[in-house]
Amino acid sequence: MIMMQQPSPVIKALMECISRPTPNPPGEVAVVADWLEVWALNFGAQVVRQTVEPGKDNVIITLDLGPGPCLVFNTHMDVNDPSGQVWSTPPFEPRLSLDESRLYGVGACDAKGSLVSMMAAMEQVAKEHEHLQGKLVLTAVMGEEAGGIGSLFLVQQGMQADGAVVGEPTGLAVAIAHKGTYMRRLRFRGRAAHSGRPELGVNAIVHASKFIVEYEKLNSKLSLNAHPLLGPASAAVTIIQGGTRQNTIPNLSEIIIDRRLIPGETHADADRELEQILGVMQETIPELTIDPIEVVVATIPSETLADKEIVSISLEAVEHVLGEQQHAHGFRAGCDMSKLVTIAGIPTIILGPGSLDQAHAPDEFVEIAQVEQAAQIYERIARQFLGR
Repeated sequence: MIMMQQPSPVIKALMECISRPTPNPPGEVAVVADWLEVWALNFGAQVVRQTVEPGKDNVIITLDLGPGPCLVFNTHMDVNDPSGQVWSTPPFEPRLSLDESRLYGVGACDAKGSLVSMMAAMEQVAKEHEHLQGKLVLTAVMGEEAGGIGSLFLVQQGMQADGAVVGEPTGLAVAIAHKGTYMRRLRFRGRAAHSGRPELGVNAIVHASKFIVEYEKLNSKLSLNAHPLLGPASAAVTIIQGGTRQNTIPNLSEIIIDRRLIPGETHADADRELEQILGVMQETIPELTIDPIEVVVATIPSETLADKEIVSISLEAVEHVLGEQQHAHGFRAGCDMSKLVTIAGIPTIILGPGSLDQAHAPDEFVEIAQVEQAAQIYERIARQFLGR
């Protein structure tokens, strides 16, 4: 591990957090959950471990400052699995750039940068909370990279709050809307035959390819309805697999589609689009056979009205720390805001260090300055929200 001469406490904590691997799959987060618990207890917070699956807990950290509003910081402990990616250095060994402006490692921006910045902010509030009233709660969840099952469990257990900040890489912009995720697995069945006699078989890859061409055409229609902060919805095929031998007509081809929804769209809308395309194909290709469609990931798009207090307080906090006027943005991926807004009814924004462009990418990194600024921003949000 390459260290700065004098790393700030929050950067030192981020290095420690990255070095504790929590790839999803398999999604085991105990090495970070245990570490967070010790850290929180050391600054006097209350800690509850909420078991979602064996070895996979949510960590709920609370500063109870008496009667008043409740503010939730929410982010995740699990990170993208880097298996199969080509990294310059081992992905779970944090590494600084030569000019010490960036920190590399899995989860640096998605979302361990947010996690340690929120913890650092909470620690500062714990040290000095005169004139503050209410509760500051940090929910470090498991399973965000698996469809948000940790936050789903959290809200299903009855969590309520007056406002929430979800830590994801927004480049410190305040996002008040995000896309939903509709991922489905389709398996096209054919009939195997020797490639010297292709007429005796049914080529599953050809059928999958015809579907892909039609599915990609959806983007022309979707481009006509753009969300003011998120732009248009999108449709993509992200995985295709098929074939067993180079001289055999394939009897199976599997694809995964990734349809990103904007607020106002539903999973039922995406279902109908898919059914319409497959219906036309079945009319024109009598031998087409498809297994029942399998749900891979399903998250709902959501947005928070710009006039909510958590929005104005967050924009002011970013302006104060960065010294630049701010406006609300959109977050073009799915995230746990959807559970907090659509199930728990909590006004929520998304805010964190790093760029979505680096998330899930080889040599993932976060700007050192943004992590340190994020800690200041989160602290100011908490002080403004609980100092009303």
